[in-house]
Amino acid sequence: MKYVIGVDAGGTKTEAAAYNLNGECIKSSIKGFGNLLNNTEIALANISDAITEIASDLGCEDLDGIYIGAAGAEVGNNSKLIKEKIQSQINVTVEVMNDAEIALKAMLKGKDGILTIAGTGSIAFGINSGRSSRCGGWGNLLGDEGSGYKVAICAIQRMIKEEEESLPQSKLTKSILEKLQIECVNDITEFVYSSTKDDIASIAPIVARLGEDDDYISKNILCEQGIELAKTVEKLYKKLGFESCSVALVGGVIRKAKVVRSAFENYLRENMCIDEIVDDEISPTKGAYYIYINQSK
Repeated sequence: MKYVIGVDAGGTKTEAAAYNLNGECIKSSIKGFGNLLNNTEIALANISDAITEIASDLGCEDLDGIYIGAAGAEVGNNSKLIKEKIQSQINVTVEVMNDAEIALKAMLKGKDGILTIAGTGSIAFGINSGRSSRCGGWGNLLGDEGSGYKVAICAIQRMIKEEEESLPQSKLTKSILEKLQIECVNDITEFVYSSTKDDIASIAPIVARLGEDDDYISKNILCEQGIELAKTVEKLYKKLGFESCSVALVGGVIRKAKVVRSAFENYLRENMCIDEIVDDEISPTKGAYYIYINQSK
């Protein structure tokens, strides 16, 4: 029974999965991080171990290709290092791409389009007729529009505005102070400058909840960030010369924050020709199956 292996190698874990030619997952393996920027030697070993565990069990004679999506693959010669490592162990076609590309292929079933990620950070990645590009993904200091981090920072800036302009404390400000267990807005700086991005982004669900309860201030922040994220997609849409395309969504903010999602979708549909918006829960490793099937046509 012929099969292919897909790999999603990220900053925290490496997931490998084998798919038969009907697209069914027949075996999987999970190892440690696969981003070579963390540690080249360990990341290569984790990617290799995940693949060889599957290949040893299913046999190499029916293995028809390995497709690896790795965070940081586009940096330096990382892609080459991964390919050489795997091909030195298994004599089969190996393709290496960044992790966004294999996720896009998985969600859009091998078709071209745009992948929008909005969790703690944000980025849009797209492919059109062999050309790939991105917009966003510049990190929390330079961008991350529509992300949990950006929503949280906008909420904190609103708290500061109320403090400096002697405005009544809003429901948003009171809710954040309560969550952080601090008594006054002046103490917010200690939290911001001593916390990780994830810690700061943990405020975003408060904003999302209040926005859904029709709190005016929270709703405005969420709508603004949803539109800014959509504008990031719009820039990429134009950059890649799409006449129409589907958009895949990944990340807790764009999937779960209803106000952000609504503003995002409304802007897209008003300003671009969108075929479909896809937010299915699917393993990026399945991108290998769709890439293989499309190449075989």
